[in-house]
Amino acid sequence: MATPTPSSNTAQKHLPVFSSPAPRGTPHTGATTGMMNYDSPAMLNMLSEGGGGLGGVNMGGVNMGGVNMGGVNMDISLSQLGITSASASAMGRADDAERTRRLHNIIDTLKQKPGRVSVENVLALCTRLGIEPHKEPHSYLVPIGESNLLEIFFQGDEVEKVDLQGGFDNHNESIGFGASGTKIIYRNLQPLPGQSKINATLERFAHNLEKLVTLDKLGSPKNGGVSCYEAIAGVYTSLQKLFEHEKKMALAVMDEDTPNRFHRAEREVLCKKSGRPRPNIGDRLGLNLEYWMDRRHIIPKSRAKATSSEKGKEKMDIDTQEQSGYPEDDDDLPTNTVYSLALECEHSPSTLYTPIRISDDWISDTIEKPVDANDANALDNIILNTLSLDWQEPKPTFLEPPAPSGDDDAMNLDADPGRLPNLRFIAKFNPPLVVPITTYISLHQSVGVEPPQDFTATTFVGLALRPNELDPAITGTAGATTHEIRSTRATLVRDLDGNEKDITHNLSLYVPKMEYSRRLESLPFAHPKQLVEMLPILRQYAFTTSLLQTSFLETEPKKLAELPTPPSTPDADAEDGVPLQFDVNLSYTPPAPRFTIHIPHPSSSFPSNTQTSTRPDAATPASISELLSGLLSDSNNTGPHAPLSVTLDVHANAELVVSEQNVVEGARPGEEDLEKAQQAADRVKRVAQALEVSGDLGVWGEWLRREVVRQ
Repeated sequence: MATPTPSSNTAQKHLPVFSSPAPRGTPHTGATTGMMNYDSPAMLNMLSEGGGGLGGVNMGGVNMGGVNMGGVNMDISLSQLGITSASASAMGRADDAERTRRLHNIIDTLKQKPGRVSVENVLALCTRLGIEPHKEPHSYLVPIGESNLLEIFFQGDEVEKVDLQGGFDNHNESIGFGASGTKIIYRNLQPLPGQSKINATLERFAHNLEKLVTLDKLGSPKNGGVSCYEAIAGVYTSLQKLFEHEKKMALAVMDEDTPNRFHRAEREVLCKKSGRPRPNIGDRLGLNLEYWMDRRHIIPKSRAKATSSEKGKEKMDIDTQEQSGYPEDDDDLPTNTVYSLALECEHSPSTLYTPIRISDDWISDTIEKPVDANDANALDNIILNTLSLDWQEPKPTFLEPPAPSGDDDAMNLDADPGRLPNLRFIAKFNPPLVVPITTYISLHQSVGVEPPQDFTATTFVGLALRPNELDPAITGTAGATTHEIRSTRATLVRDLDGNEKDITHNLSLYVPKMEYSRRLESLPFAHPKQLVEMLPILRQYAFTTSLLQTSFLETEPKKLAELPTPPSTPDADAEDGVPLQFDVNLSYTPPAPRFTIHIPHPSSSFPSNTQTSTRPDAATPASISELLSGLLSDSNNTGPHAPLSVTLDVHANAELVVSEQNVVEGARPGEEDLEKAQQAADRVKRVAQALEVSGDLGVWGEWLRREVVRQ
């Protein structure tokens, strides 16, 4: 029998100690910054290759090589650091050339830091990226290549207002890139929540600015003059066309009085169909395709809006206007985490991979193909109730030949007609997705590339659940023993009188077979249909990862999130102060991840008088409990003390299928009453639906315990 090997997250931080062996009364001629003395042997001993020894050092207000690190405008040279050939030799360290090289590496590294938010640092960042801002009476105009124009209004060193224009809107105004991008840029230049204004940095702003500059340079005349903005906007437009078609189909099957029907329809397409295209998500500029959302059934009350009761076209216009926002954006609690693909371009030889094409017609206006009885794929789509999409193949986009400049043009291959751009589309995963290595290879092959040659031994446990620890595959325990991950989650309990108390869940995750895995960060693609076709597989592992991270990932404390409240639960163990033990077995091997959860069986003699929600990740909104209530109309206890056991498989599009369970009475063998057989099947399906709604193993487990004794 395999021996469980406990895992813990006890990473320790070792902070460097800065001290000089010189007596405190000894004067130092070298320059100092704060408490750091640059001519001390201890300090010089830290200056390792690339400045790695300066890991957590705050440089205060020093300007390194012209980049202001906090407001004090001073350039640092080697002589100002107090480093001379005499001092270096006296300390018996490396020679002058080696010391000089190391210090230059440090200075070059610090030059890349954009510093704090100020007029001077913004201008320095623009200069480093090759941008020439123009001073206006009340603002600065920042032209980002030929596609974007950013205007920043300062009040002292604080940003008062910004305005972003152009970009993808130059090719399709309906994208709304400038409007949403303006909000993001403004947030980038403001302090984070809980951060003072003086500590606000340009990190997020620099990342977005550099992305826009890179896209513009890739489409410069030097690289052929093919606009990356126009190419990406064309892909986005076609995906948006498909999204609107599927959204209308989702609305058509909903009752007009369904609360939040537009949000529900959008999320249905996002998680089950072709995904939801969106510009500028969170703090990141760019066009994206969202493909999964945690707990999509939960819409925060603060943003939920009932649909209008009016009829006809006027009703549709009012609803569209009311529902134009995204509730998950305004919810600062991590209820609806979204997984997306950022659509970008990168350099790639046109002879090795299909280059970018500029077109809005990647899919026909009719969206669907006519049904062909002789087409096997069409029959499969009918059986599976999926669309047969009418994808198109746009013509190649050729480069314009350069203007003739002399007699040598005949020998210039770059001047030949029919050249293709050395650019390709690429989808970047946000967040990166951990998948089994066989799936990793299959996804790369589906887009026509070979996966990177990476021989590092990594597993799902190491990459997704314990990223700060040594991977089990490296320690040699992968597959040799049953690996165990332990976690403790507190649970808030409310009785009928409104009094609150905490109970505890001890959770154990057992992984008998350690499937080697990889972190999927980006994939090139030649056609948007390649992205749409891989979404069902991506959703399998997005749901699996999110579900397990909620219970087993060790992170810093979070705010209380608006997670679902399971119905009232008998907590006999909790009454005695004994934590409830939840055991979860995981099989991560394709084609479908499989969970088996074992939960203590409650005694039916205890009354149902509590409501629970998982903490620190959950609060208890009463409206969300309605999503779980009534999922099972009947339930039978299979034994007064037998542990509850449910095994689920996560299929394509994160469809949960119960393969084994002892919570409710399923269909009996040889059942002739079709109505009773269907009711039994529905009860089993609702066990899986409860986990999909809650998105939390602890909440779901408490709901199962309640259902066993409900009758």
